Amino acid sequence: MAVVTVHRLLELIVAGDREAVVETAVDLARVEGLDPVIALLAGVQHEVGRRWQDTDWSVADEHAATALSDLALAAAALTIAPAEPTGGAVVVTCAEEEWHVLPARMFAEQLRAYGWEVVFLGASTPADHLAAYLRRHPVVAVGVSCSIPVNLPGARRSIVAAHEAGVPAMAGGAAFGTTPIRAVAAGADAWATSIEAAHGAACSWAGAVPPLARPADDRDQLALAAYRQDMVDAAMADLAMECPDVAGYSPSQLKRTREDLDYIVRFVEAAVLTADDTVVDEFVRWLVPLLSARGVPPRTVVAGIDVLRRHLPPQHQSAARLLGLASGLVDQLSR
Repeated sequence: MAVVTVHRLLELIVAGDREAVVETAVDLARVEGLDPVIALLAGVQHEVGRRWQDTDWSVADEHAATALSDLALAAAALTIAPAEPTGGAVVVTCAEEEWHVLPARMFAEQLRAYGWEVVFLGASTPADHLAAYLRRHPVVAVGVSCSIPVNLPGARRSIVAAHEAGVPAMAGGAAFGTTPIRAVAAGADAWATSIEAAHGAACSWAGAVPPLARPADDRDQLALAAYRQDMVDAAMADLAMECPDVAGYSPSQLKRTREDLDYIVRFVEAAVLTADDTVVDEFVRWLVPLLSARGVPPRTVVAGIDVLRRHLPPQHQSAARLLGLASGLVDQLSR
């Protein structure tokens, strides 16, 4: 078959050619297996995200494209002959509050291709419901997928829920970064950096449940989360008075600004929970070009971060340091 590129598949998706998209994925799966299909679709989704970030696409465009990618994945997975059964079941779920489903679906289908009986629970399964499900259904492992670092507290809750049911959990997804730090803080028993690593961990747990890991203390993160709305309210009032750009915003722009401030604090919460400053560093490097593409200058971002910092209670020294780090990085990137 002809070489299929991300660019070509994306052209078919943009054209809305459902049959051609599915046929492309199915043909590739039949010739080369499921992993190349997933690599191709991951490349497509990366480009979809870039187009949204650069404002070339709307959220609706992004969702339409992702739906076709999901359909192509399902069709390709059905063409793969089942592997020799492992004799065990694995539950795959998105972290509590995580709504990016496709990466978790990809992971679930790869595990299934390795011979695992996979139960996919979808987006943002409430932690208590996950625990109840696991108590009723014997499984070898839980795979917790998390794409956005703000949802790492939710990933921690999902992993704790698995442990409450006596089931070991593996963590995977972009939110966990490039080192084990965040997965360890969330309490994961394994960090699934690849399907091979995930399969290996599940195999090792099939015979006997390992000693379950302990998550990091989340009291500081929870205290900051409890104060977040009050802090954002106070910051919005100050920002409107101090920043001419914001003073002239429309109601919809003010709503988005409030959401941005809330998002900033949630990223700081994730960094506090994991004791990993790179959470904030990565966020700022993503946020500045995102807002610049939407007409929000870096000086407004700095002003927003600084007023948030001003309204932090004195006991949140770690969060204050992280906000200072964020403000300095925005300033540096704008030079």
